[in-house]
Amino acid sequence: MRTEIKTPETDFLPGEVLGLYHVNINVSNLERSRAFYEMLGFRVVDEFAQAGVAELDRGLGYDYTNCRALFMAIGRNRFETVLDIVEWNEPKSEHRGLRLHDIGAPRIALRVKHVDKLVEVLAKQGVEFISETQQLNFLKRKARFACCRDPDGMVVEFVELLNKNL
Repeated sequence: MRTEIKTPETDFLPGEVLGLYHVNINVSNLERSRAFYEMLGFRVVDEFAQAGVAELDRGLGYDYTNCRALFMAIGRNRFETVLDIVEWNEPKSEHRGLRLHDIGAPRIALRVKHVDKLVEVLAKQGVEFISETQQLNFLKRKARFACCRDPDGMVVEFVELLNKNL
């Protein structure tokens, strides 16, 4: 009996979650955190400094942000584990409760196929989104995303990668 091997492209339907995209970790010192995660085997796959990128600000529910960030990955395939390590300049991070810009892990991002379809399905089930789907073109990993909150208020981000090879 032959077992068919399924791939993410054939195994998932539009609007289904494909897996974890990245985990956001806010830090007080980007260089110190980079050195620590590189020591663990992570490598930098993208980095940026931004201030006032409208799509990012709107998608995260802010009027204005200013931060520096690294995407650090471990693994060697398109579903590698990625950390989004961010040092916020504005709004400034504080060591208390977990808001999107505070030290800790206040947000998870799930990789999805057809983010707009997923948003439509979840909205019909009463899920409220921070904003409409946003598209980020300033990263190497071009993406569309939308964010909502879980029942405890943690932000859950749904990411559809636009690069064909990712």
